[in-house]
Formats: sequence, C-alpha cells, structure tokens
Amino acid sequence: MSKYDRSNATFGGYAVALGIVVAVVVAMALVVNGRQKEHIPSVDYRIDLASFSEEAPYPVYAPEGLPEGWVPTSSRLETGEEEGGPVTWTLGFATPEDRHAAFSMSNAPAETFITEKTLGGEPDGRSQVGGQTWERYYNEDESERSLVREEDGATIVVAGSSDYAELETLAGSLQRSEGER
Repeated sequence: MSKYDRSNATFGGYAVALGIVVAVVVAMALVVNGRQKEHIPSVDYRIDLASFSEEAPYPVYAPEGLPEGWVPTSSRLETGEEEGGPVTWTLGFATPEDRHAAFSMSNAPAETFITEKTLGGEPDGRSQVGGQTWERYYNEDESERSLVREEDGATIVVAGSSDYAELETLAGSLQRSEGER
C-alpha cells in the first residue's frame, strides 16, 4: 500500500494556505494600528515672533513654558497695509485635550478686534490668571470661548473650542517677549 493519502495532502495544503492568510492579516493589523496615532503638524513660529517684535508699536507677548501636549499649528502675522496700520499676530495650537486654542494680539480698534476674534461672543464673567483679570466671552452657536485683556495700547484674545481652564493655561503662559519695545 502507498503512503500517499489524498486527505493528508489536502489538509497540509489548507494548513499552509491558512497560515499565509493569518500572517497577511496580522501584518495588515500591525500596519493599520501603527498609523492610527494622529500626527499633528507643528509650525515654528519664531520668525513671525521676531518680525512681530520689530513691527508692533506695543509690548509683544508670546507663550512660554506651556505644558506637554500643546502643539503650535498655525502662525499668521498681519502688518498694517499703510504706515501706522494695525499689527496683528495670531498663533494657533492643538491642545492636550485635542481641541483648538489661539492667542491673538493687535492694536486694531479693540471693539472690532474683540468681536472678530471672539466670533461675536457675549460677556460671560471673568477669570483671574497670573494676577491679571481677563474678561470671558462665549459664543454658544459656535461653542467658542474667549479670554480678553487690554494692555499698553493692544488687545490680547485667547480663544478656541477649549474650555476656560485650557484657555487660562494658554493665557497664563504669555510672557513679554525679549524683543519688547
């Protein structure tokens, strides 16, 4: 009698095929799992900060020492189109709670700047941050919260989809820049 048994040959082929399929599925799962971690692109805002310090006719503030998890995602510097026009800097962040917060500073007319940066928010009380009083604004339709303070001819707005605690963290990190006037 022959040692060849067709049922054993079929089972062996199935086992090899199944092993290959399982290896491919495991490899795909590892690749997909590795890509699930969100990568938030970060921007280097130092050039805008240096230009802002040179252009702004008022003391310039910038965030320093934010806790881990704050990622700068955008920086926009707007200088006045005509001589003596407003100088505005906006620096956006992804927060540790996966929300958005932005710091903006300008010497544009305060009422207009506040309305623009708070998205038309309504007064919502006050916050004490680092010995400074910040006015709170809230836009219910956009779920946008803001902290506002006026100082030395400029208006500072910290705003975003974050809760007030995260906005207060950003506001508390603002320090007068080295290139201050």
